[in-house]
Amino acid sequence: IGAAAIALSLSGGNNSTSDTTVAGGSAEYQPVTVTGEALPALGDGMTDPALGAKAPALSGARFNGSEVTITPGTTGKPTMLVFLAHWCPHCNREVPRLVEWNDKGLVPEGMRVVGITTGSRDDQANWPPSEWIQSMNWPFDVMADSENADAARAYGVDGYPFMVILDSQGNVVKRTSGEHDLNEITEIVNDAVGIKA
Repeated sequence: IGAAAIALSLSGGNNSTSDTTVAGGSAEYQPVTVTGEALPALGDGMTDPALGAKAPALSGARFNGSEVTITPGTTGKPTMLVFLAHWCPHCNREVPRLVEWNDKGLVPEGMRVVGITTGSRDDQANWPPSEWIQSMNWPFDVMADSENADAARAYGVDGYPFMVILDSQGNVVKRTSGEHDLNEITEIVNDAVGIKA
């Protein structure tokens, strides 16, 4: 299901300068602290080695520096993390579908959705990611990954876009990489959280 993801190298950003601040005070990279064991890479997706594993906690920030924490299993509600790269054509097609998924009221009640901008590069399209995600009308919370892609590494991201769905206890119930249409997104999420069609 869905288009192939863009494979990635998590070697960090390709900033030509050490200054990651753009006009308006947005920092395109933010420090990320990972607590817990990192998940293995998804690989071919046929059998996910992380299914059932406790997801690591992330402590980071939005582009304006305000704190964002992802502490799986502490709210008693499911969580979906969406790892996105501003330059990725698949992400640029997927984000409007996720916006539509939200606008149509298809997000399961109580589910927290967080977009994590990662793999950011100032030599690629749609830089800076803070302006890109805003221009896409992203309706959910957002976290900026570190320049070393610490959040992406912690969740075993190996392509974009990359979705991770956690159950109410903070365990991985689904990871998927690549584009999905609106019906596929709805089906994947509902199946992961136990909603029957």
